[in-house]
Amino acid sequence: MPIFNKTPRAKPDARPAKVAPIKLSFTALTAREALPSLGEDQDRREAIVAERAAHVAERKALQVEIAADTSLDIAPEVAALIGEAPSAKAQKRERVAELRRLEAVAGQAIELIEKRIAAARPAAERAICAAARPEAERRVAALVEALRAVDVAHIELNDLFLAIEAEGASTDGLGQIRPFFLSDPRDPQRRIAQYLKELKGAGYDV
Repeated sequence: MPIFNKTPRAKPDARPAKVAPIKLSFTALTAREALPSLGEDQDRREAIVAERAAHVAERKALQVEIAADTSLDIAPEVAALIGEAPSAKAQKRERVAELRRLEAVAGQAIELIEKRIAAARPAAERAICAAARPEAERRVAALVEALRAVDVAHIELNDLFLAIEAEGASTDGLGQIRPFFLSDPRDPQRRIAQYLKELKGAGYDV
């Protein structure tokens, strides 16, 4: 019976497809640029986190050494009474205790800094928006100009429908070209009018 060498099928890649980042036409300030004190706190936090990680690594390594050490354990207090130096194991135990203390202090510092960062975040967001406001005003003005042109075009298109219907004819022959998403073109509460009202309420000159 012939034996065929079958090429194994490649398994589909279960990893999510990489999506290229969207290229934006505007770059906003980062939080640390908008509020330098926030950046300083973030840097300080990262430094303390790294220092605490080093303490943890050292402590765990010492604990492994202590567990493997079968030599006599002479505590510093006992060694002082008998006039000898404390055992290496005892000295490692002391270092482990000191490292635990340093880890706890670092944890408290990190918690405090994170609270300060959270408290400063609203001020940073306001500063980011304040810096972007001039560009927002420019872009809003361009959008308002385009929307007003759409509003006029919408009214003119609706006039065409009304003229046809005034003759007793249906506009169905034109196809579905009514922009229902814009609401009624003569409604004071139509969507474009409402948006312009919201812009004015936000302090934009429209």
